[in-house]
Amino acid sequence: MQLYTSSNPITFTIMSMQIAVLITTFLFAILPTGHLMETNTEDPYVIEITTFTYKEGVKADTFWIRDAKIQEDYTSKQPGFISRESAMSEEGEVVVVVRWKTMADAEASMNKFMQDPSVADYAQMIEGPSMKMKRYQKQ
Repeated sequence: MQLYTSSNPITFTIMSMQIAVLITTFLFAILPTGHLMETNTEDPYVIEITTFTYKEGVKADTFWIRDAKIQEDYTSKQPGFISRESAMSEEGEVVVVVRWKTMADAEASMNKFMQDPSVADYAQMIEGPSMKMKRYQKQ
């Protein structure tokens, strides 16, 4: 592979600007907008922590693709949403941490989630008895 080099500073500057524009465009295209919402960390908010395992037979890549879509298309659109992230332990337990503006926002979102047909396939992947949720009020 040959790297293009130029001793002309104008050519180098233009190429650098083009690369910067491409990188910026790429980042804005892939970052879900919902979890970038700003919040004043001095205001109280709710931290919701949910843990569960997904059902035997569910493929990891299928689950994580759907999890990302849930964040982008569903959770980030709920009133009071601040942020969401999910991860998995070495033992296979999934943790989802969501920040909400109020306890009422968190409760309303979960009630809607349990009834919403657009997320039913995701809910079906979860091993129901393994699911635990706790909410904490940040003062």
